[in-house]
Amino acid sequence: MSGNSSTPNQGINCDPSYSYVMENFKYFVQVAYLAPAVFLYSRILYVVWVQHKKSYGYHPFFMVYSMVGLILVLLDIFITRLFVYVPQLCLPAAQFFISNPFLMELYYPLLNYLHCAQPFIQIFLTTNRMSSVLWPVDHEKFWKINFSRILILNLIAPFFFIWNTIISKKVLIFYFGGFYINYLKIIPWASMSLFLFIIRSAVVMITVVTTSITFWKMSHMKNRLKKSEGTLCKACAANSICFLVPAVFEAMKVLNTDWGKHWLAYLVQPFAWDVLNVGSPLVMIFASGQLRTHAFNIKRPVLKRSNSILVSSMTN
Repeated sequence: MSGNSSTPNQGINCDPSYSYVMENFKYFVQVAYLAPAVFLYSRILYVVWVQHKKSYGYHPFFMVYSMVGLILVLLDIFITRLFVYVPQLCLPAAQFFISNPFLMELYYPLLNYLHCAQPFIQIFLTTNRMSSVLWPVDHEKFWKINFSRILILNLIAPFFFIWNTIISKKVLIFYFGGFYINYLKIIPWASMSLFLFIIRSAVVMITVVTTSITFWKMSHMKNRLKKSEGTLCKACAANSICFLVPAVFEAMKVLNTDWGKHWLAYLVQPFAWDVLNVGSPLVMIFASGQLRTHAFNIKRPVLKRSNSILVSSMTN
């Protein structure tokens, strides 16, 4: 049977024709790669905010970005995909959400808020890295002074794009034996696909410019400075590639209306987000030797030389 979603309906229309075993298998396959991302995000946040706060306090945007990514993955595991791919829960969960509509009123705007906040943070991530090579002496001071203002801007900016999801009615869309939560747009033209396309397109362009400037400047830096900033810059560039994937799929939905309405678009889109949400912590861990050492409690080898002990330093 095809995965066509039903028309928006506040009645309960669970499709019993889907195999519980097969749908549950799809869910657990996705959890199998989402769960490690939860562990990595959690570990990164613990290391950065608690265990080694002094070492990482000057990279606050990575902390905020990790928190947003963690919440998005948790929402995916315990709400978004759970109720799509676990048909056993369709009837009781649908009844619960219909009886408690305020939960849908909270969940759907929050989900879109986080999807909007993520690209805004990405802008400041790449800009922060660019400033680190353009003004290596003063950039930390600048970002420390202005971090609170920038954080407030990041908190407020998504509301300019999700307002239609806040004021519109939330509904259950029955899909693949389960359901997902969506909205009936009060303002027809103000779709999240359009807004996310605009945001992500702008971010991709800004990322290309800032990353190009960063690597151009790095090519003219002294080896000492190049080594100290190189890892974070490369990590930022790799994360930008992860970010590009959902941007492409968002563009496809906006520029091709037939694709945007096709059930397959709703199936593929979450996997495009997975590239970003799962790829980001992997990039952070593999790009930074120091973070990797702290996150997994790996002790660096102790070298003995002429009766003295030299402990190799942990660098990015």
